[in-house]
Amino acid sequence: MEPMTMLVLAFQLLALFSIAGALLIYLICKVREDNEICTAEAQPSRVVLVTSADTALGLQLCTHLANKGCRVFAGMKEAQDSLPAKLLCGWMKIREYSEDPISGTIIPMRLDVTREDVLREATVAMGAHLNADERGIAAVINTSGSVFRGRVESQDVQQWEHMLKTNILGTLRVAKAFVGFLRPTRGRLLYLGGTNGGARTNSTNSSGDGLVAFNASRVAVDKCAEELRKELQPYGVSVVALDTCGMTAESLYKAPVAQTVSANAGAPTQYTADVLSPTALQVIERALWDFTPQQRYTLLSHNKYQFTLPCRSSLRIQRPAVAVANEASATQSV
Repeated sequence: MEPMTMLVLAFQLLALFSIAGALLIYLICKVREDNEICTAEAQPSRVVLVTSADTALGLQLCTHLANKGCRVFAGMKEAQDSLPAKLLCGWMKIREYSEDPISGTIIPMRLDVTREDVLREATVAMGAHLNADERGIAAVINTSGSVFRGRVESQDVQQWEHMLKTNILGTLRVAKAFVGFLRPTRGRLLYLGGTNGGARTNSTNSSGDGLVAFNASRVAVDKCAEELRKELQPYGVSVVALDTCGMTAESLYKAPVAQTVSANAGAPTQYTADVLSPTALQVIERALWDFTPQQRYTLLSHNKYQFTLPCRSSLRIQRPAVAVANEASATQSV
């Protein structure tokens, strides 16, 4: 074989080995990237959206989850100048300078389930706050809703429309807006359900108490969630109902309650969110983090031989530092 022919063959073999080596390196890198992605997906997200922190229940959930190390998006109709926004800001400052600072955080965000434009803005804002390695959020807790009590023959029709628009359409709008954040993490959509899908009527918010339209909307919400569960199950998204049997309708959506704790003039106003007991909060944690979530969790025990004391969770703003230090051991702040 001539020397020139041997040289050409050598260069061809060198080129083939180079291509094979480059392809092998590419495949190794690809496998590593896939493993990193799988590892990132396996790590549970600690980001939670509470759709309405305008209520005492929503505020209590936001602060409780932040205490547990979650990054909480707190939806509210006015995220800056409203009372809930100021209460959350004051609570964060108090905890920031306390001896035991929280490991989580709360991000107030404008959100109104009755307005499509505000929901679109909320999804954009949430995406901007997520880190580069975060592909979604762990859960959405829909605490939005409204209740108006009144007899059918005397109640304003606009109140019916508001309840139906907020409770029923709001449930569907929340799912439509945020399910894209739940699919990548196989997250969960939690909502405040009725009494066992509307099957029981002997609870404190039963019919006959001026809640015909409200109870009808709660049954419809349960049915919406049932159909959403079927539709989202193939994507790994779980739809979970928080059974509110035993809780009054007004307690679900009441605003933070002002309390007078001092007769001195100029004393700061204190607000309390006294809605969920510690046991109920633990139930919500199970609904969020159970490896295989149930379809329905009951917030209150129905055992007639047991009773649950309400949790004293207080929201305080403009509190003196001495008062905070004196009461830190006796009262859990929200």
